[in-house]
Amino acid sequence: MELKNIFKMEMFKNRHDTPYLVVIAILTGMAAVASFLGVWMINNKTSSGMSLALFLEILLVIFTVVGLGIFSLLYPFHLLNVDYKNKVISLIFASGVPRGKFYFVKIGATILSCLIATFVILFIPIVTFLIVKQDIFVEIVRKIFDTFNSSDIFAFVLSGTFSLIANIVILTTSVIITKGKTSGIFLYLAFLFVASIIQTSITFPMLQSEIMNIDTTTIDSVVTSKFYLDAVFSIVKIVLFVFIGLNVLKRQDL
Repeated sequence: MELKNIFKMEMFKNRHDTPYLVVIAILTGMAAVASFLGVWMINNKTSSGMSLALFLEILLVIFTVVGLGIFSLLYPFHLLNVDYKNKVISLIFASGVPRGKFYFVKIGATILSCLIATFVILFIPIVTFLIVKQDIFVEIVRKIFDTFNSSDIFAFVLSGTFSLIANIVILTTSVIITKGKTSGIFLYLAFLFVASIIQTSITFPMLQSEIMNIDTTTIDSVVTSKFYLDAVFSIVKIVLFVFIGLNVLKRQDL
């Protein structure tokens, strides 16, 4: 089976995952109501119902943020472990789908599905903010470009991109090792904890030496160095956990 067909199959399956589509719809609705209520509060500051509106706004924001945080962990885990949970992964491989290709397609489809879901949930709040508070948005963008140069922004985007991929790869490896069991979440958190300790123990002395030489360097260069170091360590984590995950998957008795 061709790679693009495997990818289409995974995206089709993700698009028709009814329980999580309902969750996405609920989070989208909560975020939208919080946005519209916020706009109403801005335009009616002297309204008699302001106290109740403020209470509802705080409640909605808290539940939306907490829900999005939980969703950002459970949704990719669900997408990755659903084939194990439904006991169809052996049938997928028996149908001629190579395990290596399936591994990388699964990661790509999971990342894309998570990004689409996040965009859908946050679309209305972002658009509402851009329409209602254009002056604040313009001021934020201006301060960003005044404070950081193009290399700083590039380093930040690079670090964030590789960090996202690394987290999904680590989660995938955890799912594979535990064969889709719930314990995979705890294994994933354990991997993240150990990796963060190792990364901090290596990067902190390197950044500390730059900070000590602050006469010859600037705070901006230290921040940029941190972003690049984070990107490098994310790449190392990607390579390491891809190696582990692929080897376990290829030898796994399904």
